[in-house]
Amino acid sequence: MRPSSGKIIIFTALPLEYRAVRTLVVGPQRVDHEAGTIFEVGRLPGTNWEVYLAQVGQGNQGAAILTERAIRMIGPDAVFFTGIAGGMKRDVALGDVVVATQVFAYHGGKQEETFKTRPVTWSASHRLEQTARFAVLDPQWAEALLPAGREAPEVHFKPIAAGEVVVNAQASALQNLLDEHYNGVAAVETEGAGFSGAASMADDVPALVIRGISDRADGSKQQTDTGGFQLIAAANAAALTIAVIKSLTLPGTVKTEQTSKRPETVGTSVVASAVAGQQLKEPLPIAWRRELLTPWGSESATMELHLLLENSPRLSMRQMNQLKDDLVPLGRSALFFTATEEVSSLIGDDFTAAYVRDARQGRSCGLAITRSGQRSCWESLPRSSHMFMPVLDPEFTQARIADLLQLLVRLHDVPQTRFAPALAIDPAEVLTVMSLDSAKNSNSFPLARGGRGGPVQILPDEAWDAATIEGAVPSIAEELALKLMHCFRNPRDHQR
Repeated sequence: MRPSSGKIIIFTALPLEYRAVRTLVVGPQRVDHEAGTIFEVGRLPGTNWEVYLAQVGQGNQGAAILTERAIRMIGPDAVFFTGIAGGMKRDVALGDVVVATQVFAYHGGKQEETFKTRPVTWSASHRLEQTARFAVLDPQWAEALLPAGREAPEVHFKPIAAGEVVVNAQASALQNLLDEHYNGVAAVETEGAGFSGAASMADDVPALVIRGISDRADGSKQQTDTGGFQLIAAANAAALTIAVIKSLTLPGTVKTEQTSKRPETVGTSVVASAVAGQQLKEPLPIAWRRELLTPWGSESATMELHLLLENSPRLSMRQMNQLKDDLVPLGRSALFFTATEEVSSLIGDDFTAAYVRDARQGRSCGLAITRSGQRSCWESLPRSSHMFMPVLDPEFTQARIADLLQLLVRLHDVPQTRFAPALAIDPAEVLTVMSLDSAKNSNSFPLARGGRGGPVQILPDEAWDAATIEGAVPSIAEELALKLMHCFRNPRDHQR
């Protein structure tokens, strides 16, 4: 077995496919190949994998050349191709994901009186296919990887076909060829053959193709593309690809519990070390959002989340200037700031921040870090579509807290410390409590606190080690959301 490099490469063809993967990778940094190919390398929270991203364009030839080039340059443990494809089976719905158990290069053949196919076939890496099957056994595999509220797609383990033509016709010679000779394939695309062939010749680097179904390959592509299914399919395929990598063990390691003389307690102690925080003797001092940036006059209910560092060294002005330059690209890469909105930056004596204030849209959001190391972010609560009332949806809020915690953890690397989270809604007088789905159809939005009560603040009184906080994020988010809802409904307890 080759020594592990700890590196993974994910290839995509289209920009929308690339962006779907990029949003799930932490801190992507540009890496240039001597021949001009541009990669980005980042990491996945909770894993030791370095993940390289590459956009190869459409077609098998480009996919083959760049796959071979990337494998030679990076020396990965495994390679993935992810993106969208046309569906070939009625039991595979739009938005579903196909893990390619085999890839057929369907254009090979000999033309005589009839066309005699001579397909080339590559099978999926057994290790990667097994890991994918294991990953989707967890019914919540997509929960942290897809937008809040979106259900996990159905995942199919079936062959796919790859050629040089985008198939989009219900009746054609090509459709007849596929139906007659490749009736078992679930999807058709234009890069998988080049990718799989290059991987097989590069010392048999484990390879897997994962495709989201964006159209039916039957002439309806324009309608499905207009309906947004390309974005949905790309996001679903990217989410599964990341879920597979997160379930993938480094070569030579096995995911098992440590043995112990008292095995009955091992499972409990391992779980507890990953999710349990330590109560502080007293809450850490905190700078709430109002102390960092004065709220604007028409600002609506805004959720703010903070991570405070225990015994962290004070940051230098040089570090603060570097962080000022990093906040905007980090926020955009995490989709915290959109690609088109104007983001303002500032640096003061004690903090630096990047923020958006859009009065027309009623949107306020921002990232900040203080010289004491406190990391902060805030965003307006979503609004109802009818009366533009801010909506506090407990389930959505918990999911956003988890997303924002992940963002704050990677804002600045300080490994030898403990983190204490704090949460607030300010102002909290004018908003309603209901699910966002209900708000879409409701014409009645009662004020949850009758316009009274002031801000709701959950103080930073519990800490997690830097080494375990990422694994504890789901539990921390749940606990913070429960505390928030309790204190919101019981204003007298809001300082507890």
